Amino acid sequence: MKDSISIFAGLRRVAIPVLIVAAGIALLLLILPRIRTNSSYSLPPGHGDGGGRASIEPADPVRVATRGTWTIRFITGPDSIATGGGLVVQYPVFWNWSKPQTTDPSYPGYVEWATSVEDVELTGFASHLGWVRIVVDEGILVPGDTVIIVYGGGAGGGQAVADPYAERGQEFLIKVDGDGDDVFAEIDRSPKIDLTAGSTAQLRLFGRGEVRDGEKTELVVSALDRFGNRAPDYRGTVRFSYRWTVSGLPDHYTFTEEDRGAHAFPVTWFNAGTGRIRVVEEGGVLEAWSNPIRVIPRNRPEPYRLLWADLHQHSNFSDGTGLPEDLHSYARDVEYLDVFALTDHDHHGLRPLNEEMWNRLQAVTDSFYQPDTFVTLHAYEWTNWVYGHRNVYYFGDLREVFSTADSATNSPAELWRALPDGQSLTIAHHTGGGPVPIDWSIPPDPAYEWLVEIASVHGSSECKGCPKEIYNPIEGSFVRDALALGYRLGFIAAGDGHIGHPGETYGASGGLAGIYAGSRTREAIWEALSARRTYATSGERIILRVDLNGHWMGSVIPLAELPDQLAIEVSAWGTAPMDRADLISDGVEIATEYGSEEEFSCRFLVPRPESETYYYVRLTQMDGALAWSSPIWITPSAP
Repeated sequence: MKDSISIFAGLRRVAIPVLIVAAGIALLLLILPRIRTNSSYSLPPGHGDGGGRASIEPADPVRVATRGTWTIRFITGPDSIATGGGLVVQYPVFWNWSKPQTTDPSYPGYVEWATSVEDVELTGFASHLGWVRIVVDEGILVPGDTVIIVYGGGAGGGQAVADPYAERGQEFLIKVDGDGDDVFAEIDRSPKIDLTAGSTAQLRLFGRGEVRDGEKTELVVSALDRFGNRAPDYRGTVRFSYRWTVSGLPDHYTFTEEDRGAHAFPVTWFNAGTGRIRVVEEGGVLEAWSNPIRVIPRNRPEPYRLLWADLHQHSNFSDGTGLPEDLHSYARDVEYLDVFALTDHDHHGLRPLNEEMWNRLQAVTDSFYQPDTFVTLHAYEWTNWVYGHRNVYYFGDLREVFSTADSATNSPAELWRALPDGQSLTIAHHTGGGPVPIDWSIPPDPAYEWLVEIASVHGSSECKGCPKEIYNPIEGSFVRDALALGYRLGFIAAGDGHIGHPGETYGASGGLAGIYAGSRTREAIWEALSARRTYATSGERIILRVDLNGHWMGSVIPLAELPDQLAIEVSAWGTAPMDRADLISDGVEIATEYGSEEEFSCRFLVPRPESETYYYVRLTQMDGALAWSSPIWITPSAP
């Protein structure tokens, strides 16, 4: 018994100190996260990165281009943020939010921050790229600690101005570096707000470019604010005039809530010819003219009809404005385009185009495809800052993003080798300068590249010194330089828009493609693009037809099939009176015809050339709008 007591006493003498130590350790572990220090402590790499949650106030929808103050409340995650760590707030950088700054409280976009934790000091700075970094200079932010970041809240009135372009889910992206190694990761859910349109300031009216006598289509009237955003609150009443080519329009129509600012009117076309229709707001000052609409006679069927296409646009999946589905909706329901392609960057923007994003883009593209009504194409932009940018288009089931960030596909030749045969093509853009020119010393692979984007929001890449010349022009990079090297490239133009408005002309610049196709299907568009049966405009819907001795633009014609004298026929219907038509051959303007009306036609007679030669026509309206036909090539041998 005595031995048992002695043993128990001995165990107790050992156990009690052990228990005390264990309790102390437990208590230390419990309070350790609350201990703050002025020096960093060692953590595994990546520890705490991307931790935390955030909200924004006010979270209510914001009217475009209005001033305001937005407060982000960040709450530290479960892994703390060490000294030297911190967070980055990427404010909306695309396109016209006030740029955040930390130097002048009286200037728009001023950003300030604070935390209620007394022994934590925060410092920070703003980048010209639109983000603000906040650093834990002293102490530690432990779980639950809050950081308040105020955008546009300077004491001197330095409010922020919201983007003028409407958008659902405008994101304020937040990244966290938990361990102070300058590596940041996104939090699970960054705060977002919606931007809504302003009051109605303009009407737009669009119809198809060409219709057949007796055909039923639609006329689309849209109400937009002054920035081109669809105005869903419009309730005005409109009337139509100059209706000699159409039946079925009502005497008047009052917009409803269901219209959301755009209404399609079913109509039937008759009386062969070309004309425009006018819509006027009843009791108001707003009016709009439609694009020129050509009615084809019933007794003269034509194999192809003009389709309007914008093949180059960006959403907020890269460096643009708006959700992918909203851009498709604008292209279809506001601009009434026949063909549309969303071409988000492979790796330029806030995030690279990853598999999840690409799958969603494909799903949205397919959901909007309506054969015979609205054609959508699968596409992305291959964003190479050395060789130039190219859009990639897919017409088959094999669709993959081959990124320039991948060493296996970071040159044009490697890209073309990776693409599937017979169901994909590439189109170079802003070739003459702009953000980055095209290096034409690398020949385009004719199996994948037979078109070029001659104009866009960046300007024209036709030739050095051309009308509406692209900014930062680079000698040797223009479209005529490529033609001089023997590359057979048909012409398109496209918006390269980033503001959520496909099909819109952006001030003095823009771009649309005219495509002569047999139907509104992906198969017919592929055939038309393959034949280069296309032309380009600076954004206006100018109808243009050019043929050489009956051959369509884009053709390659053997000399043996041609007479001694060539006849190049030009027919056009403009959106303003025509000024001139220039005939260009082998880089030289060889003839000019002048006009004075919206309807224009002429014939150029030229002798049959002795060697390979190309001809194309550039139209210029009196308002400066432009159109370029695809070249027609004459070759000594079979094409």
